[in-house]
Parts: sequence; C-alpha cells; structure tokens
Amino acid sequence: MTETETEVVPAATLRAWQERANQQLGAFLARAARLDLPPLLWTLATNGNLVGTADSLSYTPDQQREAIRRWARCLQVEVDTDHVDGREELHAAWKHPKNGTHGCFRATIFVHRAGA
Repeated sequence: MTETETEVVPAATLRAWQERANQQLGAFLARAARLDLPPLLWTLATNGNLVGTADSLSYTPDQQREAIRRWARCLQVEVDTDHVDGREELHAAWKHPKNGTHGCFRATIFVHRAGA
C-alpha cells in the first residue's frame, strides 16, 4: 500500500457500527418518549454516524431551534450556530461515552430577509 492509499473498512465492521448506532437510536426514541422530546428525522450513515435533523417541513424556524436545543440539553452537549449564505446552521455533536456511537443533532434554517 502506498502512502496515498487508504485501507478500506471491512463490510462487517461497517455493519457492526451501523448496528450499534441502530441500538442507540432505539435508546434515543425511548428517551424521547419519556422526556417528551420533539421527533427528529433520523439518518444512519454507512460509517455508523447517527444524525437527528429538525427539518423545515415539520417545524417552523423557532421550533427547529428549540428541538435541537432540547435534544442537545438532554445529552449535555453544546449547540453551534453558523450563519452562511442566508442559512442558519445549528449543529450539536455527541459521542456516547461507553459504546463509541457518535453523531449530531442539526437543523438548517433558511433566513428570509424583509422585502426579499
């Protein structure tokens, strides 16, 4: 293998990471029911990243912000906010301390300017 080549992650490893994230999703959904957290759109990536999105089809901009903040508070993680090209991007990264599952809660809010 040359210095520029990367080793491919074996499919069995990717499936194991996805299974672990799937179990974490089940735990999140159970916690959401207990704590009345807002539903999110969940995505499970090939590498096991688990992303919860407060989407603009389900929520108003204020509801999107509040959904991400509530989930972040539940896991005791910070919410980062960036303003880029007419969008407000909220992102709260998390990593499970024991099983290594990781991901984020996120929202993209399209900012409308008066008169636009």
